[in-house]
Amino acid sequence: MSNRLVTIATFNEPTEAHIVKGRLEAEGIPCYLGDEHIVSVQPFYSVAVGGVKLRVPEDREAVARQLVEQVLEGTSEYYIDDDIELAPPMPEHVHEETCPRCNSTHIAEESFSKTVFSISYLILGFPLPFFNRKFKCYDCGYVWKPKKETK
Repeated sequence: MSNRLVTIATFNEPTEAHIVKGRLEAEGIPCYLGDEHIVSVQPFYSVAVGGVKLRVPEDREAVARQLVEQVLEGTSEYYIDDDIELAPPMPEHVHEETCPRCNSTHIAEESFSKTVFSISYLILGFPLPFFNRKFKCYDCGYVWKPKKETK
């Protein structure tokens, strides 16, 4: 009779996963680490593969979850469910400017010329940031220079 493996926790670092795995094995619960070697060799792939997965047999899941919760008590770094955690939304940049074409506030400020930056990098091997303050609207794509401030 084969048991299905269930993921009870995921980790960004293989070392952390091994610590929890050792605790579960000390309690007599067989467990396995998934994607451990991928994350060990290429740490930047951790997010892409979903981290190192701690898996236990389905019939031992309830006991294993209790032990993992005790080990990880007080830490919010690890998620214990198979549900995907979404990153918090990025804060919107608050600009006094609005798009002159569509009055949108969904705009970004560009403080240097990307063209000069790219060409100087290709020719000289290092970028020359020529400052050129512009705004770009994400809604309609309009690009404009800010009005001169008069004092």
